[in-house]
Amino acid sequence: METVELPPGIRELPVVAGDLALDFANTVDDPAGPLRHDHIADYRSLLHWSLRVGMLTGADADRLLLRTAPRRAAVVIRRAHQLRDAINLAAGSIADGHELEGWTELRPFVRAAVDHADLVDRRPVWPKEELEAPLWPVALAAYELLTGPHATRIKRCAGCPWVFLDQSKNNSRRWCSMEICGVNQKMRRYVTRRAARRVQP
Repeated sequence: METVELPPGIRELPVVAGDLALDFANTVDDPAGPLRHDHIADYRSLLHWSLRVGMLTGADADRLLLRTAPRRAAVVIRRAHQLRDAINLAAGSIADGHELEGWTELRPFVRAAVDHADLVDRRPVWPKEELEAPLWPVALAAYELLTGPHATRIKRCAGCPWVFLDQSKNNSRRWCSMEICGVNQKMRRYVTRRAARRVQP
């Protein structure tokens, strides 16, 4: 599958959340900033993301792309955005210390993932010829995360709205990525301190 062309100034989406469902939730880059970009805005982009995270092979993605009809692809992308919103709502509610929200919205996707799954060596596998195939592993991963022991380690980045799974030993991770938000935050603090020193008598 050919690489998806990104607009000028838009970076390749970092994959830093540590969990498939949370990485899917984070597929809008710079969500509250001037470089906001939806990395799964169309079906080709969804396949590109699925290829990057290892859910599909290049051959799988090419076959699905050949089967894509515009109207059906548009339906799948609407469902992908609904799934992303549901995961963000659920994971965000946990990260923000609230009661779990979003389960009503997430449940139909989990049901569809289970309905379409076969078990091979006790692991779920999905038919690769269905256009919705990229959504099913994400939905099941969200269910397993939210109902498993690691749910309490879901956090929201201190520098942006992204969510991530804190897998540090002392549960002290603060950033989606130190190289992205961590450095930016440190730079802002440095600039603020310098400005404060300049105005001191």
